[in-house]
Amino acid sequence: MRRRRLSYDERAYIDVVPLVDTLLAVFLFLAVLAFQSPMIFLAVKLPYAKEGEKKSEVVMRIQVLRDGAYMLEGKRVSLEEIEERLKSSKTQNLLIEADEDTAHKYVVALMDLAKRNGVESLLIGVRTRR
Repeated sequence: MRRRRLSYDERAYIDVVPLVDTLLAVFLFLAVLAFQSPMIFLAVKLPYAKEGEKKSEVVMRIQVLRDGAYMLEGKRVSLEEIEERLKSSKTQNLLIEADEDTAHKYVVALMDLAKRNGVESLLIGVRTRR
């Protein structure tokens, strides 16, 4: 038997247009999801507590990283920058989210700074076991 050669019109080809359309739809979906939430993810691992409660108040959230660095709104800041922010915003509530392995002195320095600048309520962020 002799094989016959296929003409140009009979050859199989892969149509990439539906593949490209599908990938563009997936990328669009992921882009919408990425910019949907203004929530700043925690850069710290909070310690557990048996008794914890959820509160919804207007607070300034400051995270204390394991190495003692401070983060405000997702940016690393110094104690001086935090002090300027506290003075300008007149915040009454401060939420401190310190990593469970953070040295105590960094949290105490932040608490002292907050009290000097008129913060009335200090909240410590923890995780609760489920």
